[in-house]
Amino acid sequence: MQKFSTTKKVVPIDQVVPNKFNPNIQTKQMFEKGVNSVKEFGMLGSILVRELAGMYEIVDGEHRWKYAKELGYKEITIESLGEISEDKLKVLTILLNNLKGKDDIEKRVAIYESLSTGQLQLLPFTEEEIENEKKLFKFDFAQYENQTEVVPSDSLTKVISFKLTEDEWTVVQKALEIAKSENENQKQWFMGMLQHYLQVRLGSSVGQTAVTF
Repeated sequence: MQKFSTTKKVVPIDQVVPNKFNPNIQTKQMFEKGVNSVKEFGMLGSILVRELAGMYEIVDGEHRWKYAKELGYKEITIESLGEISEDKLKVLTILLNNLKGKDDIEKRVAIYESLSTGQLQLLPFTEEEIENEKKLFKFDFAQYENQTEVVPSDSLTKVISFKLTEDEWTVVQKALEIAKSENENQKQWFMGMLQHYLQVRLGSSVGQTAVTF
């Protein structure tokens, strides 16, 4: 299997072009946040490219290249893989877009708490997304620890069906782990926690609606 090596250089930004295979896209809002992050911190890291017909085709770093163009950069730092095949370009495009770890949400929330409003605005999340994550980790789980009363089935007046984001589901899984470790009635404990979360997420309109599965 081929081992890659790169050569770093500074080139005119107009000699760098995106590849047509990159499936990674951004919303207008995320693009604006990216531009603002470059304004604040500068261009961090090089753009990975391959050499093709006297030009440099992007393998990884297309969004950062776009931010630099938006800000009027005339030159940009690249790391060239030299001439590699189109098939290898396709494989590397997918790999480098996806070979990334996933944040521990609890640690991410701790970082949110330490940042200023201006710094939070640079992050690739909306204000609502940040606030929702912070609220999820402010649950008073202790209030459910000794809860033993089970809601009678005939008092369940509504059934709510909804989707959880991947991050929210991670929180639910952590909640269930806590319930298991304390030998609580898992379903009852979870329903209480979920009822509280729905009130936070959907507002007072949830009222006394009971949650069931």
